[in-house]
Amino acid sequence: MGGGMARLSEGVASALKEIGYEAIVVAPSADGAAAYDKRAAVHVHRVKGMACGHIFDDYPKSVIRFFAAALRFSFWRRAGMIVANTWSIAGVAAFIIKKLNGTPYMVFANGLDVYAPRNNPKTLWLMKLVLKNASVVAAISDFTRALVLEAETSANVVVIHPCVDTIRFAADPGIAAGLQNGRRKILTVARLVRGKGHDIVLKALTRIVGRFPDLEYFIVGDGPEREYLEALAGELGLGRHVIFTGPLEEEALISYYRACDLFILTSRELETSGEVEGFGIVFLEAGACAKAVIGSRSGGIPEAVIDGVTGLLVEESDINATAEAIIKLLSDDGFRRALGASGKARVDSQMNAAAFAGKLGRILTCSKSCLKN
Repeated sequence: MGGGMARLSEGVASALKEIGYEAIVVAPSADGAAAYDKRAAVHVHRVKGMACGHIFDDYPKSVIRFFAAALRFSFWRRAGMIVANTWSIAGVAAFIIKKLNGTPYMVFANGLDVYAPRNNPKTLWLMKLVLKNASVVAAISDFTRALVLEAETSANVVVIHPCVDTIRFAADPGIAAGLQNGRRKILTVARLVRGKGHDIVLKALTRIVGRFPDLEYFIVGDGPEREYLEALAGELGLGRHVIFTGPLEEEALISYYRACDLFILTSRELETSGEVEGFGIVFLEAGACAKAVIGSRSGGIPEAVIDGVTGLLVEESDINATAEAIIKLLSDDGFRRALGASGKARVDSQMNAAAFAGKLGRILTCSKSCLKN
């Protein structure tokens, strides 16, 4: 699957192998899984009867299936640690295994997963139970760490920012033929959900296209808001400027990153639906391709985008500020390229796979004073 949590999980698995651990990934089934698993860096065990995107359809059954699969490897392979990509389902299964045979676990906190339960007492209680019994909780941003601490979980929390595989993003897939038209291009890569703020960008474009009539806005991804966003683009008279690509394979995605003039994602916090941006790995992916970025001052985005250095930050849901930031970057080629160069330098030196693997290794080998076994 696409999305930040999926990419983080892949990064964790690759990092574990890089630092010398034998990693076995327990994951749901998915279309194209066989081809992916064949080229994956680690062994992937697919849980039968559970499909990506549907694991919450029957929560108890999903927990049991994850538990059974992970328990099997925990016993047979004498696992030293279980790593859960989030506290919910996988983390619950890890908690049960720890209580059964003592295998410690660490769990990642991504943002949305610890933000959404705040208004549901039962879910909040379960989250606290899983997090406080983890050896360590790895938050992907200081913002997410604050959410964990705010929940009063008594957890041992460390921050480990996501990374980008700079080798993969340095590979040149070429530019897709349809993108070689000389027009200015803006790109967003995100699930089509309300919290990602696609509508803010669309409304901002109505104040821009008169100045940049050749502008194209590519929206990569899919989700429940697609029909609404397509209708909104039509209502705003942006039909010829906005292209919905749907999900893309990685090679094609990198091609779009390389073809765009700038990347934008104006996420916002929605407390009622529990949506929040924990970090925003897509900003790093754009940076790896030397692209300037625009993000909102929301959630953990200010940790992914250094304002005035790797990109520009605007207040969330501020249509005017969003339009002004886009105009500023499209009007100043030198400034835009300088931001992109700084973003690439940051990713290459600080946010790469090797740096991530080193931090993860230090967490896993931390002394008993750091880990609650």
